[in-house]
Amino acid sequence: MRRLALIALLAGVALLLCGCGVSGEVENQAYVLVLGVDRADDGQLELTARVPKIGKTKAGDSGQSGGDYLTFSASGIEYPQALEALEQATPRQMNLSHIELLVASEALAREPGFASLVERIAETPHLYTTARFVVCEGRARDFIEAQETAIGTRLSSEINAMLEHYAQRGYIPDARFADAHYLMGSVYGDPVAILGSTARPAESPVLSLIGPSSPVEGISSPMGQRFSGAALFREGRMVGALDARQVMLLNLIRGDVRAIPFECDGRSYTLTREGHVEREVHFEDGGMTLSVSARLATLDDVCETDAAQLEDDLEAALRDVIRECQRVGAEPFGFAERAAGQFATLAEWRAFDWRSAYADARVEADVRVGNSAAEMIAN
Repeated sequence: MRRLALIALLAGVALLLCGCGVSGEVENQAYVLVLGVDRADDGQLELTARVPKIGKTKAGDSGQSGGDYLTFSASGIEYPQALEALEQATPRQMNLSHIELLVASEALAREPGFASLVERIAETPHLYTTARFVVCEGRARDFIEAQETAIGTRLSSEINAMLEHYAQRGYIPDARFADAHYLMGSVYGDPVAILGSTARPAESPVLSLIGPSSPVEGISSPMGQRFSGAALFREGRMVGALDARQVMLLNLIRGDVRAIPFECDGRSYTLTREGHVEREVHFEDGGMTLSVSARLATLDDVCETDAAQLEDDLEAALRDVIRECQRVGAEPFGFAERAAGQFATLAEWRAFDWRSAYADARVEADVRVGNSAAEMIAN
């Protein structure tokens, strides 16, 4: 009996293993890599999907290039109807488990009900919610149609490599749709999204330095898209934006970058964070103070006078980016979590008017810059 049971079990496993071959599962699915959301001219919700063709496109040609991707769009009164219409427009079973990028138009992101839409999208079965989250100028459909591979041969690899590079350099936040969904329903801080736009071929994809100088001239790129800066949210809707220079400072405060370039008196320095950037919230004299403290080092040759000027300029830049977020009521820094830790219960925190206190809070920044080269020689 035991032998017969084992034979039956092995036969069942064999049937399961051959299931994909029988159904032709891969060929019968349309793997969505990018999903866009727009408000159509007639007021309906428009969804756009970027889907790769499966297999070879030419004799002897394997792999994928910009011409090996298709774009499908459909509209509906609400998200469920738009998703169903997109399923009808796509000639294969739509698979949302491989989404790398979720794009919303800025006009839609600024609507009061955007948080509810994000909630509906996040509830979609099998949707890959850890995809990066982008808010684009203009229509999401136009932004997606401008997308193609520039260096790599596969769009999924191109998206990951490109956005990881920009995030590591600090030009954009490493914003994920799952984080946006969570923070839009949180009683603490607010999410950010990557800011995108369609770009002319001669445009630079990013701004290079934090400082008063203008963007670097003479840079050309074949990219049809530009990723630079961040969209700011308050209570689930977009309320403002930061440029690439400001996002570097945001990423420094949040601890998301290790080093940033900074310009002072016509010279550029590379500043490396030593340890964590301290973020604190102090309650005193009937008001609230937000404070940031950073210890930075540079391998560039910097004298005591230059270091003092660097510290003053960077402190002013940090205060300015926090105040800009205060101005629009967005809190992407993590101050709310630190403030909430000083309340005994969640009920007390909910009763505290954090939004008003944050908007009116004083801002302090303390930066110390050391010369790594001098320290290495001294040691």
